[in-house]
Amino acid sequence: MININTLRETLNTKIIGIPHIEHYTQLTSTNDIAITRGKTKGAIEGTLIITEHQTAGRGRYGRKWDAPPNKCILASVIFTHRLKQNQVHLPNLIGALSIAQGIHKITGLDAKIKHPNDIRIDKKKVAGVLTEIEYDKHNQSFFVLGFGINVNITTDEFPQELRNTATSLLIATSNIEYREICRAEVLNAVLQNLEANYHYLKSNNISVIDEKIKNWEEK
Repeated sequence: MININTLRETLNTKIIGIPHIEHYTQLTSTNDIAITRGKTKGAIEGTLIITEHQTAGRGRYGRKWDAPPNKCILASVIFTHRLKQNQVHLPNLIGALSIAQGIHKITGLDAKIKHPNDIRIDKKKVAGVLTEIEYDKHNQSFFVLGFGINVNITTDEFPQELRNTATSLLIATSNIEYREICRAEVLNAVLQNLEANYHYLKSNNISVIDEKIKNWEEK
């Protein structure tokens, strides 16, 4: 399982994970729990929900996201910035950008963004982002940014129908010994980049976000 103590000790953020980190063995989905927290207890910015396995993980258009336990990063973060009309499309993109940046920092892999919410390596999907906007009991909006990253899945663990279109960090690093990649280290890098990119969103610095995305998007 992800070592949460190590994550807390090394997490260099001021918002994400600071108020709360909740870590579960299994959930329906991290977005479901984050939305419930926001609706019932009030949305606390930076709350981080992590699970080792999802029984009802979902992506865009409700597509199923399934993965073996203890092999992926499955997480959601609560943000309280009230999105302006010209910002509604950005959470998915800053999530994808942050994942691509984090993957590259830790593994050196050339991860790219495929609009609007996929991250791919060599044209194969390695991660996805799902943003959902909700309202708390005071009718204040918040959004939950959820993401899944295939980290230590081997080729044999992918369903046959996905082996030509999906990959993992383990496979992409061509690690023939299948030495596991530290998920806490990858998650840490993603969250640090996510917080930095979130600040650009809050300050409505869309031009900076757009420029960064251009540098990381799939051609």
